[in-house]
Amino acid sequence: MNDTTFDYEQEEKQLPSKEEILQNEDEMIAGLLEAAAFKSDDSLQKKIEIKRNGKLLFSFFVRPLTEEEIQGCRRKATKRRPDPRGRQFGMIELETDYFKLRSYKIIAATVDKGQGILWKNKKLKDSLNVIDDIDVVETVLMAGEKDRISNIIDEISGYGADDFTLEDTAKN
Repeated sequence: MNDTTFDYEQEEKQLPSKEEILQNEDEMIAGLLEAAAFKSDDSLQKKIEIKRNGKLLFSFFVRPLTEEEIQGCRRKATKRRPDPRGRQFGMIELETDYFKLRSYKIIAATVDKGQGILWKNKKLKDSLNVIDDIDVVETVLMAGEKDRISNIIDEISGYGADDFTLEDTAKN
């Protein structure tokens, strides 16, 4: 007979019972619903201030992005060409312009109340002599500013989040 107990056997003994799970179901559902509302959660938005030479030029808010939104930004920033095997094979992705990807993410993450004033503003586009929203972002923001804003968007979108670890999951 072997009296050795493996770690995974001890963890199984510590799992919650069915009754405990059912008691916490309402709390779990409430938590899931709250988590699902992240796009409209004001507390997850971050204020971005563009300062140069100690002077605040303008500010706006960004919100977390969904994977679908990030994928859409990536598609816009990726060059494609027809598959040489024929039309039935669709398009081939060539390369992603990561500088444009950052700009598209900034446009997508900007809270709606700011987009009309910032990136979509016709008077601003006319003054800058640009046509597209992305051109406004690329003309107004310096490379380092775009990089920092993109990192903030990634952070609030859950990439590299320190709040969630597998160890915490195992403990709960």
